[in-house]
Amino acid sequence: MNVWSILCLIWTLAAYYMAKVIYVRYRKSWLNPAITVPVITLSLMIIFNISYDTYWKDTAWIVQLLAPATVAFAIPIYEYRRLIRQHALALTASITVGMVVGVLSIYLFTGLFHFDKTLTYSLMARSISTPFALDLSEKIHGSSSLVSLFTLITGMVGMILGDMILTFFRIRSHLANGIAFGNASHGFGTARASQRNEDEGVIASLTMILAGLFMVFLGPSLIHGVMLFEQV
Repeated sequence: MNVWSILCLIWTLAAYYMAKVIYVRYRKSWLNPAITVPVITLSLMIIFNISYDTYWKDTAWIVQLLAPATVAFAIPIYEYRRLIRQHALALTASITVGMVVGVLSIYLFTGLFHFDKTLTYSLMARSISTPFALDLSEKIHGSSSLVSLFTLITGMVGMILGDMILTFFRIRSHLANGIAFGNASHGFGTARASQRNEDEGVIASLTMILAGLFMVFLGPSLIHGVMLFEQV
């Protein structure tokens, strides 16, 4: 038994609980547990010279819980099925455009800097929530570790910049704001949209889920099509 790996598990669970309590009390974006816990954990790993393999040994099962969490996404889809039907065209159009723009922009960016295929595929899968991104990365042969990191960064940046942009342009449509947050910054954006307005939070949550489903089912064909075009 590795004492350090057990301590890493205890720390992860305790740190998340404490961070969640603090976040609920103060409601500051930068206090989100998905930001504070990884940053503090990485800092401690560096200070105490703890390897990633040691940390992963007894915490891997936490990531495996993402599979049943993905299945649970069916509940809000069923509960808000009337809302989905009402805004089906807007949701479908925005998600499709977001998916295509996300893949093509990464393709152009990685081509400009000559990234290898593993890094390219991992970046292409980063624009949806983590459970869907991990599933997509397996289908397109990306790196699950890199996808998790890129997804986290995308969510944080999208939440911060998205809030600034929507506020600057004074977009008052809760539907448009919710779709923008859910499509661009998934979990982080949904949390921020819920703080801004209840309707925005619901729309952002639905957009995040539907975008993930779209990307898992259609993303591999789109990504492989783009990569095949490069070889022509």
